[in-house]
Amino acid sequence: MSGNLLLNQLLRPLAQHYANPQVVEVRMRAPGRIIIERRGARERLSEVEDAGLTHNKIVQICRALANVAGLQFCEDNHPSVSSILPAGHRFECLVGPSVATGLSLAVRCKHPHAISLHDMGLDDEHIAYIERALEQQWNIVISGSTNTGKTTLLNNLLSFLPDERRVVSAEDTPELSVERFWNGTALIASRDAAQGAGLRTWQQLYDHKMRISPDNILFGEISTQNAFAALNVLNTGARGWMCTVHAESPQMVPARFQANIDASGQRLEDVASFMGGMVDLVIHIKRDNYGRRGISDMWEMKHNRYVLKDAFH
Repeated sequence: MSGNLLLNQLLRPLAQHYANPQVVEVRMRAPGRIIIERRGARERLSEVEDAGLTHNKIVQICRALANVAGLQFCEDNHPSVSSILPAGHRFECLVGPSVATGLSLAVRCKHPHAISLHDMGLDDEHIAYIERALEQQWNIVISGSTNTGKTTLLNNLLSFLPDERRVVSAEDTPELSVERFWNGTALIASRDAAQGAGLRTWQQLYDHKMRISPDNILFGEISTQNAFAALNVLNTGARGWMCTVHAESPQMVPARFQANIDASGQRLEDVASFMGGMVDLVIHIKRDNYGRRGISDMWEMKHNRYVLKDAFH
């Protein structure tokens, strides 16, 4: 039996809870208890019991996913796994004493669900504005809080680029839809220096990216591990640079980069001025209490000018 078949068999008890295309996310805070978030349902959140999803079963799944991805997992020394499931869903799990209940798990689903920029609240004029920005290879940041659909929006923007574009992506957990760019390359970074046989660090990938002639350089989610490398790329004169970042508002984006860089132990003073001269556009996305997502703001960072402001309530 192939490795994928074995992995799918092992995942089956968990997969039955996220297989429905309307499921947005599956969470666990304790063995045997599943919280399910559904798209468009009257009761958006529900909790079910599943005695088969024991602590040992979750540990087995974590160990198998880590093995497939070439990552380290050990309950004592490496108790977390960030990976992508065979169906493309994002898997995040932490076990052990760092969690009050011993388990924190989330599967962020990536079911085929076409969401257009119209669905996100934009009119034809603002969509045309974004298309022009992409044609001119503007440097773009997508900001928002957690689970607002930042990666979904970035993937939507990528749909406007031609198939032959030399797109180079770099992520530690692959989520960007870059397969159709036959002239491009998808790079995978180690989440930390000790993680993963054969995986390169963000700095090592930076050196590689700069030697392979990219048209667009994409970063997944900005974190303490890659914030410095992402701005280092921007400082090369790169165009078509795009990323996502957690931020409360467009104008807080530089502060989030600064905080991530400071937390990493690296040093870059006055990130706000640095980014202000190089980032063309910040697109901000929000999520309301009913699970609806929409673009609320578009801010030209270079010119300190809002093209769209507070449009999603």
